[in-house]
Amino acid sequence: MVFLAVALMVTSSPAPVHAASAATGPGGSYAGAETPTEPNPLDRLEIGFDVTKNGRKVKHWLVTMNVICGLDVKLISQSMPTMKVKRSGRFHGLFEGVQDGTAYRVEVGGKLVAKKRKVTQGTLAYKVGSCQRGNVAGDPLDWTAKRTGR
Repeated sequence: MVFLAVALMVTSSPAPVHAASAATGPGGSYAGAETPTEPNPLDRLEIGFDVTKNGRKVKHWLVTMNVICGLDVKLISQSMPTMKVKRSGRFHGLFEGVQDGTAYRVEVGGKLVAKKRKVTQGTLAYKVGSCQRGNVAGDPLDWTAKRTGR
């Protein structure tokens, strides 16, 4: 009988209690892109950000996109300040300023679906100088993202 108890202790490896809840949380790195994917490679945009373990903040936001205005194409990487995620999963941020004499405005929003570890209903609009995309009322750029790492 003692041998059976020792054998069970040696062969079973108890999992930490918090391991199951940590694996299902929304925290981690996310990557996303415009949906549907723009057929013109110059118009594409890439989005990357982190979500805190508890799913209450979106941090380290970075959107990389080409801003096209006539024959002028500028590659822009724009960060955003930390955004709070509401209980409904919604988040929204607005970042504007002036760089090298050119005014810019980037507005982003989305819905974090914690259980599926993805972002749906993402919208993005930008205006850089006289160039803009997604600023037409009712027609923002749509994007989605999914968790790519912890």
